[in-house]
Amino acid sequence: MRPTVAPTALARATPPAVTGFSGVAQGAVRRYIGALIAGNENGAYAALGASPGDAGAQLSEEAFVDRSTHITSIRTTRVDASGATVEVEMNSARGAYYGTYHVVKGPGGPVIDQHDYIKV
Repeated sequence: MRPTVAPTALARATPPAVTGFSGVAQGAVRRYIGALIAGNENGAYAALGASPGDAGAQLSEEAFVDRSTHITSIRTTRVDASGATVEVEMNSARGAYYGTYHVVKGPGGPVIDQHDYIKV
């Protein structure tokens, strides 16, 4: 009879922390989406480096982001020392969406200068 060995739990791999401007950019996008989830339009506009009513500044994700929205995946690609693209997959009560955010260094910190989304 062979000895029985108790199964061991598999260790979950923790993704490495995103550092440098890529990490800063990812944080800016998380704050933007978090502000939208909380219904904090002023906070969301601040993440865009804008104020309510500023020409060109739109909170387009309000079309689907609600209190049930959560990020399922996030990936950041550094463009250069002061820019990064953040790709986000998220789910809400209205379905699954994929968002792309371009973040740059602004005078007061990182700002999202371009953003778009599609329903998947």
